Amino acid sequence: MTDGRTTLIAGARILTEKGTAVVVAVPNGEVQLRDVFGEVTSYPYDDLPIIQNMRNTDAVDLMEPLRPLWDRLHEHVRQQALERLEIVQEILTGFREGHPELARPGEPRYPFGPDFGESESRRCAVMAELLVLESQSQRQSHRRPRGGSGEESDSAGRNPSTIRNWLRRFKNGGLRALIDGRSLRESMFWELIEGPYREMAPKVIDTLDGDISTVSLSELDRRIRVKLRNNGVGDCVTPQRITQQFLSTLKRQKGRTTRSQRTRALQKVSGTRHYPAIRPGQVVAIDVTRADNLVFDPLSGKPVSVEIITGIDVATRVIPALRVVPRSANGLEAGLLLYDVCRPFSLRVAGTTVSDWRWVGLPSAVDFSEVHVHTSHRHVAPDFSTLQGDHAIPSVMPDAIHCDHGSIFISEWFISLLRDLGIDLLLSRGKKPTDNPQVERWHETIQRALQQIPGYKGRNVSERGRLVSQEPLLTAHELQEHLRRFVALDYHRTGHTGIVVPGCEEADAEARLCPLEMWDAMVEATGRIDVPQRPDLIYQFLPIRWGTIQQAGVEFSDMTYDSPVLEDYRAVPTGYFRPGDKAAPFYVDPHDLSRIWFPDPQTKRVEPVEWRGAQRTLAPMTDVILGAVRRRIIARGGNAVLKRGSATRQILAELTELTTAPTDPKLKAQLAAAGRRVEQSRIDHDEAQRAQGVTQGGQPAAPAPADSMRRRWPNLLGDEGT
Repeated sequence: MTDGRTTLIAGARILTEKGTAVVVAVPNGEVQLRDVFGEVTSYPYDDLPIIQNMRNTDAVDLMEPLRPLWDRLHEHVRQQALERLEIVQEILTGFREGHPELARPGEPRYPFGPDFGESESRRCAVMAELLVLESQSQRQSHRRPRGGSGEESDSAGRNPSTIRNWLRRFKNGGLRALIDGRSLRESMFWELIEGPYREMAPKVIDTLDGDISTVSLSELDRRIRVKLRNNGVGDCVTPQRITQQFLSTLKRQKGRTTRSQRTRALQKVSGTRHYPAIRPGQVVAIDVTRADNLVFDPLSGKPVSVEIITGIDVATRVIPALRVVPRSANGLEAGLLLYDVCRPFSLRVAGTTVSDWRWVGLPSAVDFSEVHVHTSHRHVAPDFSTLQGDHAIPSVMPDAIHCDHGSIFISEWFISLLRDLGIDLLLSRGKKPTDNPQVERWHETIQRALQQIPGYKGRNVSERGRLVSQEPLLTAHELQEHLRRFVALDYHRTGHTGIVVPGCEEADAEARLCPLEMWDAMVEATGRIDVPQRPDLIYQFLPIRWGTIQQAGVEFSDMTYDSPVLEDYRAVPTGYFRPGDKAAPFYVDPHDLSRIWFPDPQTKRVEPVEWRGAQRTLAPMTDVILGAVRRRIIARGGNAVLKRGSATRQILAELTELTTAPTDPKLKAQLAAAGRRVEQSRIDHDEAQRAQGVTQGGQPAAPAPADSMRRRWPNLLGDEGT
């Protein structure tokens, strides 16, 4: 490009409105230019009609009123106009630059120019033939020495009438007439629309923020005119086509759908940096995603979908907890994930045998004989030379939980749990998944684990195989164990690009760490952050129900629970457990109502209290029952009495239909989800009961805080028991 100035000396080539001109002389105060028609015109400096000079086709604007015309044209439009100008000037003068002193090799060519005596129509016909024969590259090569581009020409293959039109327009309008008319249309000149209309239009379109339904352009135009009339502005006469394009442009910037409107509104408050978590447990991000694998449901015998709920420490990228839950996850399962975050786990590899995640917070025996005490830090970083041995999954009590606005995270139950534990709740902004990028990136990483096992169905239907449901599938529990093994043996042992430490002197490379190594490095700087482990830790994450213990037991939701543990509390005085009544606290797990849990104030243990009918759900078809069934068949007269369909025919004849009930297509899915929740609930409670048995000979576990038990909990099962 030039420096923005034009040197006017005799012989300089200048592009004007009339085409290519040559500077003849530069007397004082004016410039003499000769155009392609041979006319010499003197122009004062203030009236120069020049668009640009022709120095290697670099544009230098001279006259401010003409500057917007050339500047607003696209580069290929300018090149197109210059190529047409060369064609027209060669037809008129015999020289593509329009002047003999600027002749190119071989010019003038027959029959172009006035010296050959051919008519302009004949010249246009020959030029059309040459344009057909000449390739575009040959024509563009003449322009490359002046810096022209190699873009495709629009003049190739033009017929004589088109070239005659160019010649006629050039004589009447100069260079401007050779510019593509589509580029000169004033459809995008919003100045043609009256000012009040242009000022009111953005205000009306700004009301489309995603909360209200989007409307058509004609309705937006009507609303704008109504606003103008209400403000005292009369009828605004605006060009219809320009107005439609103006409104379309504003609406496109705002978003054509409600979803895009919400997204673009939220972009105005987007951050540019991640949250600077500097120690483990400062922020733990949790989220739920649909597993891209089908699992086998033993209850229905069919493949079903499940969800994966994960907690990730933002500072170290360690995964302290992961669960596979039925769809859709609820607030209690989010609370139990937090229960796992607070518990340290370990996975052991012995040969080719890989254990499940084991809770390692409570040892079965403590022997300090012949043990030397060391004050060094305990490390959880893996041994990269082998997979054999124990692999630690550290625990932490979070300062804050970061999650989205999912219903399970803003439920009364989950918020009450966080309030009791003293944990802050950091919610992402609505419709802003980038506010929680660590866990969203984990959902991408987990694809590597899901694709390793059968039942992978892809992220969408376009990736789904036809036989995916016919593969030998894992159960939900097996999928959970597979993902936990992936976390301990793969993810925690792999370098993480999100925790790169720059500044390493070795080959000026970056020191890349795995999540557990970053955990050790931060723990050394912040100190030990272990969570005190108790056998009854799980019950702090369950809702409390209050019920009066009577002679028949305690009743919740029309189900009676009883146990010998309640014998000493059937006739307690008023105010024994809480002021004002005789009600006692019970921990209730909504996932398994076959039993509730009673914190015994005398033994300081949490004891199970089973439902009176729990044994019926486990009654097997024993030999005694089978013999009784056979005797009953013989007594009624054999199978002849009960023919196939006899009962159905009798009902049709006498009652038409036994019972009319609506069918529920979601029943099977609900049963499958309930089965998975019961299975996981019993695993958690059995684990806690075994831990209580381990500590039975030692000091009793600390009871739950009294104020927590006296606080009213949200009712998850129905009406409060009395």
